[in-house]
Amino acid sequence: MLLKDAVAGIGEDEIDWRPLPEANSISIIVRHLRIEAQWHLDSLLCGAAMPSEVTPALQEQIDGIPLDFTANLDKLEQLYTSFLDVLRSTTLDGLRQRTAAAYGSAAAAEAAHLLAYHQAMHVSMHCGQIRSIRNLYRKTRGQPARFFPDNPTYPR
Repeated sequence: MLLKDAVAGIGEDEIDWRPLPEANSISIIVRHLRIEAQWHLDSLLCGAAMPSEVTPALQEQIDGIPLDFTANLDKLEQLYTSFLDVLRSTTLDGLRQRTAAAYGSAAAAEAAHLLAYHQAMHVSMHCGQIRSIRNLYRKTRGQPARFFPDNPTYPR
């Protein structure tokens, strides 16, 4: 899994490090992915709509997820594995129906893959963000970047 590679060998001090005070930490990103992975699984399993507005009840649910990197990473892996298991057993018509239920009018009829595609793209983009944060962390300590350290297109 791309995410496992992005966080492999991560140090405790890297987990909550931020390049700027207002930036996201890796722990915050993993928590975000864990929350949204549950929403994606619920959409695929039973056609639950993806949240588009933060109601007080939804905010309470979100706030109930602690900022615990290890627990959130473990739960994210479980949720993503379950999502893939359900996706494998879903028909194309079922995927179309679940996508329409999840995204409503935002789901185009020809985009039957949207629910699965969105989940994969969402995790992939945040993996890139995690890798960037880890590279910045190392560079601020005079260490070579962890990802693509010998690429001549990145100035030293």
